[in-house]
Amino acid sequence: MNAARVRQRRAWPAALHLALFAMIIALPLLGLMWVLLHRSAEQERQRLEHVIDQQLDTLVASIDRDIERRIAVLQTLATAPALLAEDWPAFHAQAKASLGRNYLVLIDGDGRQLVNTYGAYGEAPPLTGDPATLETMRRTQRPYVSDLFQSLVAKTLVYNISIPITRDGQLRYVMSLGLFPDDLLVLLQDQHLEAGWTAAIWDRNGAIMAHSLAHERWLGKTVPDRWRMQPKGEVIADLSLGDERVLSQSARPKLAGWIARVSFSADLIDAQIRRSLWLWGLAAGVITLLTAASAYVFARTFARPLAATADAAVALGRGEPVVVPDTRIAEVNAVNQALRDAQLELETSHMALRYSEQLLSTAADVAQFGAHQYDAVNDRVYRSPQFRRILGVEPGDERDFESAQNVVHPEDREHVRRRKRQILEQEEQYQLTYRIQRPSGEVRWVMDRGQVERDPAGKALRVIGVLLDITELKAAEQRQRLLFDELNHRVKNTLAVVQSLALQTMRSRPDPQDFARAFGERLMSLSRAHDLLAQSAWRGAPLHKVVGAVLEPFAAQSGRIAISGDAVDLPANVTITLALMLNELATNAAKYGALSGDTGKVGISWTVAPAGEELAIELSWREQHGPPVAPPQRRGFGSRLLAASARQIKGEFEMAFPPTGLVCRIRFIVPRFLPDSEWSART
Repeated sequence: MNAARVRQRRAWPAALHLALFAMIIALPLLGLMWVLLHRSAEQERQRLEHVIDQQLDTLVASIDRDIERRIAVLQTLATAPALLAEDWPAFHAQAKASLGRNYLVLIDGDGRQLVNTYGAYGEAPPLTGDPATLETMRRTQRPYVSDLFQSLVAKTLVYNISIPITRDGQLRYVMSLGLFPDDLLVLLQDQHLEAGWTAAIWDRNGAIMAHSLAHERWLGKTVPDRWRMQPKGEVIADLSLGDERVLSQSARPKLAGWIARVSFSADLIDAQIRRSLWLWGLAAGVITLLTAASAYVFARTFARPLAATADAAVALGRGEPVVVPDTRIAEVNAVNQALRDAQLELETSHMALRYSEQLLSTAADVAQFGAHQYDAVNDRVYRSPQFRRILGVEPGDERDFESAQNVVHPEDREHVRRRKRQILEQEEQYQLTYRIQRPSGEVRWVMDRGQVERDPAGKALRVIGVLLDITELKAAEQRQRLLFDELNHRVKNTLAVVQSLALQTMRSRPDPQDFARAFGERLMSLSRAHDLLAQSAWRGAPLHKVVGAVLEPFAAQSGRIAISGDAVDLPANVTITLALMLNELATNAAKYGALSGDTGKVGISWTVAPAGEELAIELSWREQHGPPVAPPQRRGFGSRLLAASARQIKGEFEMAFPPTGLVCRIRFIVPRFLPDSEWSART
């Protein structure tokens, strides 16, 4: 009965079995590809939303930085002596020379225009053209950025950045910087937006102030209500001004009541998704064709005579190649297929094992880590080739526990030995950081991480771990600490210099306005010296650049200040002190000496002579053709400051007062630096 059932059992062709098998494999793969495609589209949208958010943050930050820079310019002009003295013609000339293409408007607390640099002095309209800013200033007395409005003098759309100027807590003046929408367009263009990107800025009233694509077309136009109601900080699907589908996000700058918006074309996103669909569809078709072709080929090549099946099984058991002939018998084909599949799986496993070993070896070489194993039962240490390269030892140098500690730096060896003994006794995982000393004497930092395998009783059987070379990381940490220490030192020194300047200036300039002017001049001199030092990473500065930078504000007419001398570089401390001394001499010359008139001249020269391993510098300051000079009756603040500064650099300072003009000499010693030309080339 059972034999009859066996005879009646129908054998299916191998092609049919392989086709079904191929479908079983292909269908899940196709389903997985569809899921991956959907996830890819979603991830692409998320990536674009993140990029939109980044672009918007960058734009808003650029707007805030530009406003802060403009406010800083206004605050600097607010301290001008001409404004304090209410010398409006002089202040008009100073402001016009400082602002370039932009213009400044100064009004009093009642809205009357006092200065307007857009035109000549005296041609300003009687009242302000931006009353909203004046009302806000009266209420808040804080810097304010206006909306777009029609300028009375420029006859075009402008916006103002304004600051209040108060006296005794009352609003005395409002100083405004008149700017054009083209300035905002430059900000948008500086974002370097690629194709498909659009950026726009509009004010509190919804009026467009700048547009990255069609600025002239949309300037002053009102944005759609949906733009103004868009939630801030959220990417949404919307329409552009040209009714193009976009993804957009908007945000408000911190220093203005405006709105900035960045958008990306949704059509480009759809095009990218369509391209992905075509690629994934093509891949699915290729997989289907390859699967069908493989089924057909295997159906023809797996048929073998029944007699060879047993030999093939024996060969498989011995690890030899399985060779079976083709056959049309379904049962033989099934057996042969099983044998071939088994052989293929073995080869794949061996290949995967070899690939895994190669991949691990490559990763160890790239990441600079080596594997190690300690057999706690037999007290033997096994090391990978990468591990031995880190230690600098020869291959095959396997040792016991105690001998393996000889590579540890002598200062760390006892601590590492105790910790490893403690790890063997009671810990499961560990991480150690210590130094090793290679046979060549080179010292390296390493991180040793691993875990302990134990038997049911808790006794350690073996330790498996990795060793990482972290020498560069340790060096980077040390450099970082040194940078922090140096920064702290420089900040303290700078604050000490500023404090000293403030105290000395206050004692000699009790009047607040006089103090503010004198202290500001000394701070600007200190700032220029700091700028020179920053260009050379605070290693020092060339003497001719120090002299030029300090005297630049006093060189109103060419030819009145002559500078000459040998090339020499000053260290950082001498640079700052000498800059303050030259500023004091130049200030006195501008107030009382050769630079106070129209014909006076000042000559600054110096000589450099070797002094052992150092250089001796003698700097001469000589004034000519100025007012007659007489020795002072008492020693003023400037003389005391110059003498004290000379002592700070361990130098000598002399002053003479011939009738032809003041003569000063400063002698000091500096270490040898690079030649001025070579240092300039390097920095």
